[in-house]
Amino acid sequence: MEKFEKVFFNILTKEMNFFMRDYYSSYNEKNKWIGLLDIEDTYVAVLIVKDSEEEIIFNEVKEYLSNNLNKPFIINLIVLASGEYLSYGENFYNKLVFSLKERNVIYCSEGSKAFLPVIDYIVKMDGKKTRNFNEYKYTYSIILINIVIFLIEAIKSRNFINIDIYTLAEMGAKINILINYGEFYRLIIAAFLHGGLIHIFFNMSALNIIGKEVESVYGGKKLLLIYFLSAVGGNIFSYIFKPNSISVGASGAIFGLLGAMLVFGLKERHKIGREYTKNILKTIILNVIIGLTIPSIDNFAHLGGLVIGALVSFILFKKLRIS
Repeated sequence: MEKFEKVFFNILTKEMNFFMRDYYSSYNEKNKWIGLLDIEDTYVAVLIVKDSEEEIIFNEVKEYLSNNLNKPFIINLIVLASGEYLSYGENFYNKLVFSLKERNVIYCSEGSKAFLPVIDYIVKMDGKKTRNFNEYKYTYSIILINIVIFLIEAIKSRNFINIDIYTLAEMGAKINILINYGEFYRLIIAAFLHGGLIHIFFNMSALNIIGKEVESVYGGKKLLLIYFLSAVGGNIFSYIFKPNSISVGASGAIFGLLGAMLVFGLKERHKIGREYTKNILKTIILNVIIGLTIPSIDNFAHLGGLVIGALVSFILFKKLRIS
């Protein structure tokens, strides 16, 4: 449901001029999304619900909108049916029922026909098996490069679990004294090296999540620019503030991507709500706390990546919005 909801509301905001409003659902005990469209003297509201909870959520949202909107509204229900759907709900004029099993619309009232093209688009997306790779090919390419380099490290070190320090130094780890002698390439190469299997697993898992988000918002080429500049920025911060450390890892660049999504959340807060920005901030703070409790983590690389990533994406986002 979450994937369907994300794609559906993304289309509504980008193509149909809806904006997002979040509210706290007492029934679900978490924040939920409502799509809103302002058309002169009326609001059109859209919410996505499971078939088992449609009446409860409908009444919950109706009460919320009545207390928070300054003019009349129309509620459209997009119901996701997990099995056989029996109650088509004559009480709800604006309702569309989508079968998750059959992947098609099994009921659509007259008032909700405007959303049929959105459903058709989502179904077509699901039908394209290679779409996921093509959509996020830049993110997957960065992950692949990291994995290939790690395999080379492991072969040279003869150890897949922990890479020895001599191999890391030979392949380009951030070592200040060698950078001082002109080996500036270490400021970027170090971001593609990892100290062991667990190290690369966690970094690539994070990149797989946040990289896709950045690629969706900024595009693949801008993702690469943010990633590489954040990686260099992180290593420069480490070079300045942690001169005696030998540093490797993609976490500085990943923090840069978090900075990019923080900028996106702040700039688009009126459309996507404040909850998105809060979640990004929570993720950053949690990682900072983890970094402070583990001595081997290079927090200055994280800070540098975050700062540079936010600055670069701030510039790119401005260009993105006016292009």
